[in-house]
Amino acid sequence: MTRTHILGGALALLLIAPVAKAADIEREFDVAAGGTLDIDTDVGAIDVVPGDTDKVRIEVDLKGSDADRLEIDFEQTPEGVRVKARIKRERWGDRNYHMSARFRAQVPSTFDVRLDTAGGSIDVGDLDGQVRADTSGGSITIGRVTGPVRADTSGGSIEVEASEKDVDVDTSGGSIRLGEMRGRVKADTSGGSIRIDSSTGPVRASTSGGNITVRAASGAVDASTSGGGVVVSFTGQPEKDSDLSTSGGSVTAEIAEGLRFDIRARSGSRVKSEFELEDAVIEDERLEGKLNGGGPTLRLRSSGRVRIVRL
Repeated sequence: MTRTHILGGALALLLIAPVAKAADIEREFDVAAGGTLDIDTDVGAIDVVPGDTDKVRIEVDLKGSDADRLEIDFEQTPEGVRVKARIKRERWGDRNYHMSARFRAQVPSTFDVRLDTAGGSIDVGDLDGQVRADTSGGSITIGRVTGPVRADTSGGSIEVEASEKDVDVDTSGGSIRLGEMRGRVKADTSGGSIRIDSSTGPVRASTSGGNITVRAASGAVDASTSGGGVVVSFTGQPEKDSDLSTSGGSVTAEIAEGLRFDIRARSGSRVKSEFELEDAVIEDERLEGKLNGGGPTLRLRSSGRVRIVRL
């Protein structure tokens, strides 16, 4: 074999040598139901599922040539379990690394979670507790929870299947979908649509770039968008005023029989109502009057069409 062949073979070995490391870390803690799992990490996705024991089990999957630079501390606290993961910097200002991480946790079915990652998605299953979730680079998915929900992401969508308490969600780059909401709802996005399947409490929804749809509302609704349409179905009687507005689409209020409103509608195109209003002021671009004797004010504003229809 020639020297050239030997050197070539050595180079080939270097090129095909594995450049990624993998490390699995597992921890288990005895806890009491009703505690809190707190995960705060510089990188990685987080998955949390309910279990049938009074234990918190955590598994961390690490991959990449710099996987050993992620320093992970596990601590059992009086409140529950705390996990903190930080990337060890080689030098000041070093932000280059090659790794991926996934945190998988199983908690008692009655438990609170506080989750914060700078680079990954967050997925939480059904829990009897409250959820706080923050990520700078991924989507957030939450199942059916009994407690309040607070979720923020700078780069993904947010979905909550159900909550019996207040829900506050915010994203700068994705859509929002909420299922069965029992408490107060606040939903904001700068780049997507908002859909709420049902809500018994007051709703405040705002987007700069999509449609807003609330399918079954029995509380007051404040919904505004600059780049889409608004459709709200009132199936129950709100106690306070509602305001539906858009600068770039149509507004439709679907109203169940027997509900009472003071209607105040403005349109850059045309206002159309399937109801006969009392004390009505009717113009092509304006409609005011009382529905079923009047009640909380329902303001409808659009540069396009405004429709008031029977549900």
